[in-house]
Amino acid sequence: MRRPYKASAFFNVLINLYYELNGVKALKISQKLTRKLITLGLIILLSVIFTVTAPGFMKLRNIQEIFRVAAYTGIICVGVSFVLIGGGIDLSSGGIICFTGIVACRLACMNVPMPVVVLVALVMGAACGFLNGWVITRFHLNDFITTLATGFVFTGFGLVALLKDSKGAIVSQAIKNKGFLLLGKHVSGFYYIAIAWVILVIISWFILTRTRYGLHVYAMGSNAKSSEMSGINVNRMKISTFTICGACCAVGAVFTVAYQQTAYLSLGSAMGFNAVAACVVGGVMLGGGRGDTAGAFLGAIFMTLVNNGMYKYGLDTSWQYVFQGAVILIAIIADAAFGVLTARKFRNQADAAENSENALEGGKTE
Repeated sequence: MRRPYKASAFFNVLINLYYELNGVKALKISQKLTRKLITLGLIILLSVIFTVTAPGFMKLRNIQEIFRVAAYTGIICVGVSFVLIGGGIDLSSGGIICFTGIVACRLACMNVPMPVVVLVALVMGAACGFLNGWVITRFHLNDFITTLATGFVFTGFGLVALLKDSKGAIVSQAIKNKGFLLLGKHVSGFYYIAIAWVILVIISWFILTRTRYGLHVYAMGSNAKSSEMSGINVNRMKISTFTICGACCAVGAVFTVAYQQTAYLSLGSAMGFNAVAACVVGGVMLGGGRGDTAGAFLGAIFMTLVNNGMYKYGLDTSWQYVFQGAVILIAIIADAAFGVLTARKFRNQADAAENSENALEGGKTE
């Protein structure tokens, strides 16, 4: 039975959410703008270093490739941001990319019209995300373990969907569907996947920051119990964030398969952790209640720059994994430290305001 809607509790959630997420105006700037400026500063710093030390970094072709790869990660980050801000975590994005990408490849090889291929992939991705959210809320399971397990399940479905010969060996098949391959092309140097990424970031930012749905997502991530007491259907909201994440994974998979003109089993591998890391670098808080897709946008560019720079330096593959893991670890530690400093600053400002108010009341009494 659904709990009755309590107006007072709802206003309490709004008040608590305001102070927990934003506090006073200066704190709001500190939390949102400062994190973006830090990430932007790191992007500029890396760009300058790589320009000076890595030959060919600033070539037009390399810049186009950076934005193409960043768009692939960034589209996934859009969906992962909804889950993270809502207080969850999704590590199954790699499996969803693999499954939907392989299915899209098989359909495109059968000359199915491009809109139909895209629609089928979107529906399948959203269904995978819905399944994640439903299982987690229905059986009260841990997000981390559940999505890690479902990621393997979706990858297995992708293996089943791969084209095989009579002996069960995987057969590589190139896509010749011109309508579908158009998604992997570019116009005036801008890849369609990058254009789609920017559009998704703008739409998702508006949804999270300018709609009641977005307010409910932040409220759920900040305090799920208070949100439920205020009348917000937390389970339904949680399922919706996972569904959005699954759909975004399908979008990224379709564009990537169209660019590579084929699909393979390792498609989307490690993307679950990479997308979460990019979101954290961009200021999306692990644990929920803070961040937005604009920050995740910058985080995706930063992570792509790191990978591109390692490639330009010619680092051994083993050391690339070590360096990438170190960057992710530093980002998580920095996120935790920033959260502690921000909370301390808010407490100090709150104490100062309370002392000033007490002093004023004492003066009036005298």
